[in-house]
Amino acid sequence: MPDRIEEPPPSAAPPPGFVSIAVPVCAAHFCSHFFQFLMPPLFPLLGPAYGVSYAELGLLVAVFYTVSGLAQAPAGFVVDRIGAARVLGSGLLLLAGSFTAMALAPPFPVLLGLMALAGLGNSVFHPADYAILSERVPHKRTGRAFALHTLSGTLGYAAAPVAMLWLSGAAGWQAAILAPAASGAAIGMVVLARGRLLSPSRGTRTTERFRVGDLSPVLTPTVLACFGYFVLSALPTVGVAGFLAPALSFRFGTALEVTAMAIGAQLLGNALGTLPGGWLADRAARHDWIVAGGLATASVLVLGAGSEAVSPSVLMAAFGLAGLAAGLTFPSRDMLIRAAATEGTTGRVFGIVYSGYDFGSALTPLILGGLLDLGATGWIVPLIAAAYLAMAGTAMVAGRPRRPLLRPGASRSP
Repeated sequence: MPDRIEEPPPSAAPPPGFVSIAVPVCAAHFCSHFFQFLMPPLFPLLGPAYGVSYAELGLLVAVFYTVSGLAQAPAGFVVDRIGAARVLGSGLLLLAGSFTAMALAPPFPVLLGLMALAGLGNSVFHPADYAILSERVPHKRTGRAFALHTLSGTLGYAAAPVAMLWLSGAAGWQAAILAPAASGAAIGMVVLARGRLLSPSRGTRTTERFRVGDLSPVLTPTVLACFGYFVLSALPTVGVAGFLAPALSFRFGTALEVTAMAIGAQLLGNALGTLPGGWLADRAARHDWIVAGGLATASVLVLGAGSEAVSPSVLMAAFGLAGLAAGLTFPSRDMLIRAAATEGTTGRVFGIVYSGYDFGSALTPLILGGLLDLGATGWIVPLIAAAYLAMAGTAMVAGRPRRPLLRPGASRSP
């Protein structure tokens, strides 16, 4: 039996308010997404400053995402070991510190190393954020907490290009990097300072040593189905954002501006659907049905509007409604993942599951780019629609309780 550290029972202090938990976590998630989109708007300035090509600048982003994706699952184990608030605050400080160093204009090879460190800092957000929200927010409001968390990330993506273009134009690229880095560091300090408030409320906390080889708590059909969901989710996300425009242009001569507005309508629909989706998740008994129904609806809308030439208004309406239908499912999706985690495994489950999106994002451009090179543009939209349906299938699998694939301790060394 693992040693246990007795802590005051949860009743010793009143539970924290919803806002006091959600605000720092969502602020940290906003920073994570903002930093992910921080560098690309600065490429026109960084290229001449460093004398490098756009391909070399793209390597900065590739390094960031590669490290973040590979480190996300291990970060989940660390969250379960030492606590989510400590990991979250430290990761945000590492992320902000890395970008602060970049603002000093180091040599380009050093810039690559700093982007790797930033990716390591970015790896902690999903496992740490969801562990805090799952353990500290009352169950009847968890769906709404997940909805706010998702929306904060969306807002971070939206704010970064606008803010970086304005800051760089007003004060130069170095100051443009330094300002959000300072803000991120301040939020990281707040998270660390409020670590006790954000810590799990359970009466005991295990100090059991890591057994990395013991996969029985996380190697379950439910967790694997959730992982598959995120691998597949890269196809609609990356496919629509990066490959829908050339596919519709080649097939139907759709103007790039029209497709751009359709993509924007889908993203807006995602955002608008997220908050009511949180309310729905808090009241639903079967989250798998919500996810499957919303994604099936999105599949039909995308396939119907993207498989033949339609008017710009129809295209934008269909993709906007598809985004709304998908956005309604996001909180219920996260509730399915939460239900897949047993006590003490929330961080590692969310870390493993969300790392699937990074793997999918690495594969999707190769698949869809290859189809475009072959001239098989007619396959792009059906594949996106099929991915939505396959995601719906994984949600139905995740909604069914199953036994672990490995018996506890089966993978441990004798």
